Amino acid sequence: MRLLIAEPLAAEPAFLAELHRLDPAVTAAVWPQDGVPEADILVAFALPPEIERLPTDLRAVFCFGAGVEQLLGDPRLPPHLPVARLLDEGQAQRMLDYVLAAAFARLIDLPVLAEARARRAWILPDGRLDRRDLAVAVLGLGFIGERIATGLRDLGFAVRAWSRQPRTLPGIAAFAGPDGLAACAEGADLLVNVLPATPELKGVLGTRLLQRLAPGAHLVNIGRGSHLPETDLCRALVEGPLAHAWLDVFTPEPPAPDHWIWRDSRVTLTPHLAGVPSPAGAAASLASVIAALRAGDALPGLVRGGRA
Repeated sequence: MRLLIAEPLAAEPAFLAELHRLDPAVTAAVWPQDGVPEADILVAFALPPEIERLPTDLRAVFCFGAGVEQLLGDPRLPPHLPVARLLDEGQAQRMLDYVLAAAFARLIDLPVLAEARARRAWILPDGRLDRRDLAVAVLGLGFIGERIATGLRDLGFAVRAWSRQPRTLPGIAAFAGPDGLAACAEGADLLVNVLPATPELKGVLGTRLLQRLAPGAHLVNIGRGSHLPETDLCRALVEGPLAHAWLDVFTPEPPAPDHWIWRDSRVTLTPHLAGVPSPAGAAASLASVIAALRAGDALPGLVRGGRA
């Protein structure tokens, strides 16, 4: 099976070594140094602007990352071409770990303690909660969102979740559809966004939703920067109810050097690190797609197209 890799993370030696361990018959060309040779599978998170043509016998596209909207909306990809997404358990665990860091920080009011330390004040924060009393709302129940919601549940947090289509998960209060979004966020102490970037979800974390949160709530955005209007975020931090925001995604990335967000202690900024694929998990996911393509079976993680 011939691969054309147009994603730097997929060209890293650790990933390629693991992929070849799983499937020694795979050959890989890396763009741009190898140009655009013929290939069966294109591996990319987003097509580089400089790629003007694709291999003529391409059979499938493998999205090397969470979220496929940037590929599905690219006119250079023929609409009949199957697109499969990454199903990486290691990536899911990393994103859960990020959310857990924010959940425990909210649990002990860590930002309040940090501010108090800066003033050399020895205080106990108000409103400390037990895990079972901390209302966590997870927006998005795809491959990643489900693991975040169930991981929080398994550690004793009170979890509710929203998805566009109805879903049922044991021990998790489920909400769905436009009417369920506000109800899911109502009174939440921690709001976790793992939604994809679709036109209807642009600005979903706006004032109307943020005002539903409990006083002192924290926000975690590991979805897309387009979900969070910056003016609404600033208003919610200044006027309430938001006390802290954990932001791993931005539009554009990174924020401009003079952006207010760099200076605001109520915001924890991270450089899009929560969802970095793991070499072992990503290689296993791609290897399963390659095996299915060889066998003529349905591709794991298929989001568009047929069996190829």
